[in-house]
Amino acid sequence: MSATSNPFSTGRLERLLAFEPGLVGETWEALEDRWNSLGRRACVTGHHGAGKTTFLDAFARRLGAPVRRLFFNDRHRRLNAADREALEEVEGVVVLLDGDRHLPWRDRRTLRRALEPAAGVLSARHRAGDLSVLIELSVDLALARRLLNRIDTDFAEALDASLPRLFKRHRGNLRELWLECYDLWGARASAPTTSDVKTF
Repeated sequence: MSATSNPFSTGRLERLLAFEPGLVGETWEALEDRWNSLGRRACVTGHHGAGKTTFLDAFARRLGAPVRRLFFNDRHRRLNAADREALEEVEGVVVLLDGDRHLPWRDRRTLRRALEPAAGVLSARHRAGDLSVLIELSVDLALARRLLNRIDTDFAEALDASLPRLFKRHRGNLRELWLECYDLWGARASAPTTSDVKTF
């Protein structure tokens, strides 16, 4: 069995689970109106694995302006030379930030000043901080179940009784849940019989 045949492969999930506002009771029109009313300076908030980066991906495709993205995480906690170079020409550009709260306050101050001429700023964060919230994302078991059915209906049915336990174990982090489902699906597909769901 190849990795690409697994329904939980990264590429397939990116195509299949693109952000849809209707899943969280929103519309693109309402989000775009809110974005403009906030001066095109806002953030999307939510816990780990709630879909913030997925939202940024989808929102970037809706924007008419050019887009520049900057990513920060536990291994990238300072503005480096490449970041500073990217920030030199942001006029007319919408800058999407992922994890900028990882930066120390001096770098955040430098970033804020550098972004003043940008056409817009949208940041993915756990908490709003100095930006207004465009949308707050949260995941419940019902949404996880709905997305799982979209990925693989048969597997979702087999996993249904165990899904609440798995969802709780990953604290609603869909990214981690899909990684475990990738392993579970692979183990199930390579087992002599696929009817044994005790492995879940």
